[in-house]
Amino acid sequence: MPGTGVHMGVPATDAMIGRWILDQYRVTAKLGEGGMGAVYLADQPAIGRQAVIKVIHPWLSRDAGVANRFATEARAAARLQNPHIVSIYNYGRMPDGTLFLAMEHLAGRTLAQLLRAERRLDVTRAVGIATQVCEALSHAHARGVVHRDLKPSNVMLVARDRGPDFVKVLDFGIAKLDGGEGNAAGAMLGTPQYMSPEQLTGRPIDGSSDVYTLGVVLYEMLAGRPPFVADAALGYVQKHTQEPPMSLAHACPGVRVLPAVEACLMRALAKAPHQRPQTADLFADELWSALMATVDSSHVPMPRVRPPAPSRLVVAAAVALGVVTIGGGVLATYLARQTAPLADPAQGGSAPPMPAGAASEPAMPPVAVPAPEPEPAPEKAPEKAALRAKSVSELEAIFLTMPSPQGIAARREMLSQLEHATAGRPDADAFVANRLMQWIADFGESDEPIEIIDDAKAD
Repeated sequence: MPGTGVHMGVPATDAMIGRWILDQYRVTAKLGEGGMGAVYLADQPAIGRQAVIKVIHPWLSRDAGVANRFATEARAAARLQNPHIVSIYNYGRMPDGTLFLAMEHLAGRTLAQLLRAERRLDVTRAVGIATQVCEALSHAHARGVVHRDLKPSNVMLVARDRGPDFVKVLDFGIAKLDGGEGNAAGAMLGTPQYMSPEQLTGRPIDGSSDVYTLGVVLYEMLAGRPPFVADAALGYVQKHTQEPPMSLAHACPGVRVLPAVEACLMRALAKAPHQRPQTADLFADELWSALMATVDSSHVPMPRVRPPAPSRLVVAAAVALGVVTIGGGVLATYLARQTAPLADPAQGGSAPPMPAGAASEPAMPPVAVPAPEPEPAPEKAPEKAALRAKSVSELEAIFLTMPSPQGIAARREMLSQLEHATAGRPDADAFVANRLMQWIADFGESDEPIEIIDDAKAD
């Protein structure tokens, strides 16, 4: 056998494989490794699900500063509960002192893998992915959590219901470990290619930094390349802080991108934070509005303004007047019948004698109460055939962007409830399309929120 100090080669197996963590997770495979640690796949037999275990390198786990930041940021990430944010199951320290984080396992591919396969995405698909990321950012920013390391490899795309592009954002809250504060090695942590100017120069950051980074990711989805390319981190500092991004037409010759969408993108890439959309929700609304402003929506009926509803007092007075009028008519008819002649003299009969001194007045004819005229049937909208020709995704886009008092967040919630209600139906697409056409018409006629009645299962 070789003596002490002789190199034995690379170990055949990883020591983590087969290991139990907290007697809950059994590590089964290694998924990858980076500068901060390694990522493993694990089974959780008690619940019957899989989890992803992120392990911090032992030499970093022993650093008190790293351990404190890890605990703080892991707790913050565990508080985030949003469909577009990966769920955190557990975190802590193993018996040997190694820090770990257990999170939701996702079956899909990252945005980075998609871009490597397809190079660039069409504008509708890119905006759809970006606005889902905005939902995740908005939820986190409202709870004081800034991602700091948003990039294509941290955006997972999984298949849900009718599409493959349901977004899950990874590494929320713990990205500070990769983002530039107090690394033991003293290096600039994070990914300079996607960092905001204020992050690269060490200035305080907030949610607008994530908006800038998302702008860089959206630029790459549309152009097939990031807005700035450099050989080293210092080159990215100079480009992100000094150089304006190249127009999409120059970055990707021959590819036409909607001018309104490009204008929104360039606002997000502004060097000064106050020149960008101030919230992720606002950025999402601007992107949708810019996208739909260039789509032919002439078939969508314009909203009609309804006259204000009469007050209850006016309605009560009208009802009382109607009752009095009808009652008077009935009484007059009864009296007329009582005073009418019992026989017609022309037919040989005789009228009853009139009392002495009574004036000879003609009998009052019956009062006829006119029946209410039926309301005309509503005209069939000529745009209905045009709406039937639209796909479900096109109807959803029209529904989200048509003028209405309801905000886009409320309409997205309606779509989410409708999707849940039709899960498992063989005719889900047809049912959703019919419901969307009904909402598109109703939104133009009502200023009240539309309540979803979960009748899909009953149907």
